[in-house]
Amino acid sequence: MGLLSWAIRRVIRRRLRRVARALEQPAAAQERVLLDMVRRAAHTEWGRGHGYERIRTVRDFQQAVPVTRYEQMAPLWHRAFDGARDLAWPGHIRYFTRSSGTTTGASKLLPLSREAIRANIRSGALLVALCEQQAPGRDIVGGQTLYFGSITGLEPRGACLLGDASGIMTSQVPSFARRFRLPEPEVAALEDWEEKVEAVCTRYLHASVRMVVGMPMWSLILFRRLLVVAGERLGRPVHTVREVWPQLGAYVHFGMSFEPYRRQFDEVLGPEVARVNTYSSSEGGMNAVQSDQADPGMLLLVDAGAFYEFVPLAELDSPQPSRLTLDQVELDEDYAILLTTPSGVWAYDLGDVVRFTSLRPPKVVFAGRSRLGLNAFGERLIQENLDGAVAEATAALEAAVRDYTVTSYFPSVAPPCGGHLWLLEFDGDPPPLQPFLDRIDAHLRHASNDYAKYRDRDYAIAPPRGVVLAPGTFYEWAKRLGRLGGQSKVPRVARSQQMVDELLEVSRSLGSVSP
Repeated sequence: MGLLSWAIRRVIRRRLRRVARALEQPAAAQERVLLDMVRRAAHTEWGRGHGYERIRTVRDFQQAVPVTRYEQMAPLWHRAFDGARDLAWPGHIRYFTRSSGTTTGASKLLPLSREAIRANIRSGALLVALCEQQAPGRDIVGGQTLYFGSITGLEPRGACLLGDASGIMTSQVPSFARRFRLPEPEVAALEDWEEKVEAVCTRYLHASVRMVVGMPMWSLILFRRLLVVAGERLGRPVHTVREVWPQLGAYVHFGMSFEPYRRQFDEVLGPEVARVNTYSSSEGGMNAVQSDQADPGMLLLVDAGAFYEFVPLAELDSPQPSRLTLDQVELDEDYAILLTTPSGVWAYDLGDVVRFTSLRPPKVVFAGRSRLGLNAFGERLIQENLDGAVAEATAALEAAVRDYTVTSYFPSVAPPCGGHLWLLEFDGDPPPLQPFLDRIDAHLRHASNDYAKYRDRDYAIAPPRGVVLAPGTFYEWAKRLGRLGGQSKVPRVARSQQMVDELLEVSRSLGSVSP
């Protein structure tokens, strides 16, 4: 791989230099990206309908194109299934990706053009470069990267092919680069997730794995099984993944907060492996990458084929919300993201909330979903608050949460006021529940003035209640739904009472539900 690694490294360094130039004037770089997309889409059905030929500035675009959502765009996009061309992007879009969503959320079918695929591949090259910078002495380019993602098979739908984003990207990886990527196609295509875990753990024990990419909750299961399989092969206990893959330099995670899992990853990975956070979306691929282990902020990719607008969260549902660009945003404010991509995605509300930690260069942290939080009583808690509370409680009581979700319950004769019910699954022995809940309560009081106000003297929100679920509950629940592995997520806020009831029933079937 020597000559090929050298060539790939040259490409990666060129990409780093280009990114550095774009970050010198990020707003200008973003305007160039947008106007190039507008120019190319001017003669599409969408472009003609919104006067793209007359757009010369970002302001022109914002006046011509309203905020869009999936329900508005899907009827136009999906005409591609019948072979329609030039809808919201030039030509016929062949690939559609299923959104990852949460375990109980319905998937959306989102267009993915060849231009967007190429932009994602360029972003992948940048990711490798940034990982090498954070793992000094680790030759990540010289080894293999394990992408522990979804099923890679593609399903025909009329004139198009449907699949998870990782499956589509796998099919488009250049042939010269496939030798650097694991798992191999026959393993990646396995539909049974547990069978795939076993195949990875047995087949790649001696592979030259330098980087692993995956969601925390599923990666943790893979790593733990890997340690067991390696220990059985060696006839001795194996404590960290680095004992199996000694050249492993970086673990790249996405899709959910890492903090509730950090303690467990510290145990299975060891301190030498860099943990690199990324922010990505099914609609736009990779949008931001952590570039410094000492800084949780993720570097926004301003020249990777996507244009971003930022709406103050309080204005998101107003008829004409403010739509800010990178030269208008402020630090430590919550913004909903609007995304425009070369797949015919225009000023699209992702449903995500981010906060800027730096403006030069632009860095963001993911703060949660704009419409998936706790607000039954006006408490205005977003996912970042919930993850932070669990992380603080686990650190204080030296516990390890495997997974959790929270729901609201409403006033009745008893209790007289409503509150939150936390469903918690721990690794190992659970801590005393009431001190754990007290820590959660204290963190949320500090994080949200509204929550603190309504919790004052139990005025409108009662103290949090909790249930300790049996070990394996969330895994078994996801398995029964057919959503193990890949990009499936456990929603941090239970979507319905049905989900709560299902989890409690699964826990009882496994042996216990502790009040």
